Amino acid sequence: MTGRPVAGAPRGRRWSLSLLLLNVVLIVTLGAFAFTFARLNRVAGLSSVSITGWSYAEFVRQAAELRVLMAGAPTPGAADLEVPLAVLQSKATVVSGEPLLDRIDPARRERLLDAVGQAQALTVADLRGPGAARQLAEIMDGAQEGYAGAVDLLGRERSAIARDLRLAEVTLAALAALLALTIMTVILQMQARARRDLRLETERRTESERARAALERTARDLRTAEGALQRERDFAVQVMEAMGEGLYVTGADGTFEYVNPALARMVGQPATALVGRAEADVLADVLSEQPAQGGARVTVEVPLRRPDGASTPTLLTRVARNAGGVTAVLTDLSAPKQAEARLRELYEVTARGAPDTLHELLEVASRTFRAPGAFVRAGVIVARAGPLSALRALELAAQPHDRTSDTLRVAVRTPDGPGTLVFCRATGLPFTGADEDFLRLIGQWLEQDAAREETARQLRRSEELNKAVIRSSLDAIITCDGRGVITEFNPAAEQIFGRSRAEALGEPLDALIIPERMRTAHSLSLQRLADGGAGRILGQRLELPAARRDGQEFPVELSVVRLPTDTPEYAGFIRDITGRRAAEARLHHRTTQLDSVFNVSPDGFVTFSDRGHVVEVNPAFLALTGTRREDLLGLDEAQFERVLRARCEVARPASRPPPGVDVLQVVRPARRVLKRTRRPMDAGDGVVLGHVMYFRDITHEAEISNMKSEFMSTAAHELRTPMTSIYGFTELLLTRELDPDTTRDLLETIYRQAGQLILLLTELLDLARIEARAGQDFRIAHEAVRPLIENTVRAFTPPHERPRVRMQVAPNLPMLPVDGAKFNQALGNVLSNAFKYSPQGGEVLVHAWTDPLHPLLHVSVTDQGIGMTPEQRHRAFERFYRADSSGSIPGTGLGLSLVQEIMHCHGGRATLSSEPGQGSVVTLTFPVNPAPLESHAQENTDRG
Repeated sequence: MTGRPVAGAPRGRRWSLSLLLLNVVLIVTLGAFAFTFARLNRVAGLSSVSITGWSYAEFVRQAAELRVLMAGAPTPGAADLEVPLAVLQSKATVVSGEPLLDRIDPARRERLLDAVGQAQALTVADLRGPGAARQLAEIMDGAQEGYAGAVDLLGRERSAIARDLRLAEVTLAALAALLALTIMTVILQMQARARRDLRLETERRTESERARAALERTARDLRTAEGALQRERDFAVQVMEAMGEGLYVTGADGTFEYVNPALARMVGQPATALVGRAEADVLADVLSEQPAQGGARVTVEVPLRRPDGASTPTLLTRVARNAGGVTAVLTDLSAPKQAEARLRELYEVTARGAPDTLHELLEVASRTFRAPGAFVRAGVIVARAGPLSALRALELAAQPHDRTSDTLRVAVRTPDGPGTLVFCRATGLPFTGADEDFLRLIGQWLEQDAAREETARQLRRSEELNKAVIRSSLDAIITCDGRGVITEFNPAAEQIFGRSRAEALGEPLDALIIPERMRTAHSLSLQRLADGGAGRILGQRLELPAARRDGQEFPVELSVVRLPTDTPEYAGFIRDITGRRAAEARLHHRTTQLDSVFNVSPDGFVTFSDRGHVVEVNPAFLALTGTRREDLLGLDEAQFERVLRARCEVARPASRPPPGVDVLQVVRPARRVLKRTRRPMDAGDGVVLGHVMYFRDITHEAEISNMKSEFMSTAAHELRTPMTSIYGFTELLLTRELDPDTTRDLLETIYRQAGQLILLLTELLDLARIEARAGQDFRIAHEAVRPLIENTVRAFTPPHERPRVRMQVAPNLPMLPVDGAKFNQALGNVLSNAFKYSPQGGEVLVHAWTDPLHPLLHVSVTDQGIGMTPEQRHRAFERFYRADSSGSIPGTGLGLSLVQEIMHCHGGRATLSSEPGQGSVVTLTFPVNPAPLESHAQENTDRG
């Protein structure tokens, strides 16, 4: 206790500091609440400001209602104006008395006060007078200015109050955090003091418990060690007492210190009587060897005389003790000696290979056991030795035990079935474990002998079976020795080579079946084998020519192996493959044809194995998808799908494809639309060899389908727009009575829309007619170019006005083979666009000239219009496309499409060049010597 520090004074100081800190926090919190209360008072003022803003809004609303009432027809009477005027003046009075008025912007406040004064001075007569609208407009403007000023002031007040509220929130949050921190600090200090006191008490208690546990553990270890030592001593004594060998220990004086029961039985005296006696007195007959010295080990076989006078072979092992005396073990060798004699007799029986080994073994066992025995199989006595009755033998074979006091049995498994060896003693001498082991050994030797007989029988059967296989084989089997002389020639060889077996045996192989041109090589091969070299044909399956009896050569498949014989001997297996060669040739021809189709097909093919891996890809698929063959081979279907999806995206077909078909949008290396079809590869017998994916490029069909869909959608929209106007205005004329001016205006609109509709239908019909007839109804004649241009331009020049078209027509232009009406229609559409898109009064230039290098005539139209972007130029000749999407410039969007169709039918084309804000140039190019119209018809068909 004297060593512990006194903590009372510091603890008191810490409590004083904590209380002081808590008081400071409370004072600061009260100040913050006061500051927050002052800020919140401004929020109350905001409600009054909001009400004031509402009074200004009411003044504006009432002025607006009175103005709307005055603008109506007919003009309201005095009684109708009194109430709204009185309400307006009351609103003005409220506004003039608002406390917020002094805080509004001075200019807006002045406008508001003027409006209030005018409203208060306004009378019903003034409202019915000519200047009423102007006065109401001025009152309305002043009221709106005042309302705007009030709204601005209200916004500023709200912003200031919002800042105050945020400041108050931050202040309160900081104070709350400070208060919580202070309280937490006090609590943590108290918890720390409590934990420190508890830790000191716990440490003292733990030290005492640890010391007591250490003492108890030491005592327990001592008791455990004593018990283990005692158990080891007991175990050693038990082992020595239970040993079958005799064991004794002598001291330095040569007297017995310990003798186990086995040794006492060997010498015929009790162990207690032997302890203390001299070793030389008890075992004088076995101590012919000198005792071992210095821990050396001596092992020797000596005779031991038993009490009955019999001498027993014994193995003596003596080990000298370091403290003096010896430790010795005596082992009885009678049983091993008898077993050795039995084994020697068994070996002699089996080595002789007697015709009836079973009887011989039974006789040996009977003499060894001095008891009769028998071998029983399936209730039948197969063999018997000694006077053992059949009934007794069967009874012993059925017993469940292998050994009893007077019987011995062992199970034997032979190829003819399981059996039992049984022996019976009548003398009452019991069978021992050694007897049972010896009988089991006899059973094992009997099983081995039966197994050898079975092996020999199977070998004979195997030889007969091999001969039968050779005779019945469909392939030729020919054997020969190391010199090439035939030793076997089966029936299939007779049929294939046209020679009998008797004729072939003993003859050299090369003279009978080898073509003459190959006999030298065959002789060299045999010589190489005889010299110990490796043959090229051994262990191989080769295709070689062979010769029939008439010398005709034919293809065979040959396999040669060396037979496992002492002398070199070889067997050849020969199969006539003439039919297979013919089938392979047909298959190769068919495969070549299919490969050619596979490689030159414009459609893509990818084949998969039955395990789902890519095995072949044709060049068309590689070109369509931009992939490489080596990157695809071996991929499974999931990996192939990922590679394909990296280059494609799933398209949305217009109709649902059938099962096994999907549409892909290729984005690399070029944008294409592919239709994929999956089909299994069936071998014809229900076995699926894999499947194939077929990719067809349907980009052109998809574009045509999209063009048709877009055309139908756009045409329906363009037709519906004027029809909707016509229908709506007609319904209005039929259902309402309108004044003549309105009626005429509606009829003019209907007329214009009908004209637009007729123009659209006419151009659609022209396009359809040109596409359907491919220009076959064109009336081609050689026309002068200048009159054609002048006639077209004249139609765009109103009478008594300055022409807006300037022409530059080269002299000496050739006669042009054209349809004059279609020429005027095409040039007219171009001029119409030029006038529509050019500014008012803008000049249009028509230029005609010939190409000095080619037989072409060009007619261009240049305007000063709005021009086009590159995207607009690209789509200018599409149907229903219009560069101006605002609708302010009339048109159908079919003019340039019709021009291009007319030019195609003439064997020419229309081109466009334009820049935004710099006008456009449309050039019509005509061939001076065009191709026949049939070729243009074919071109239109291909494009469609």
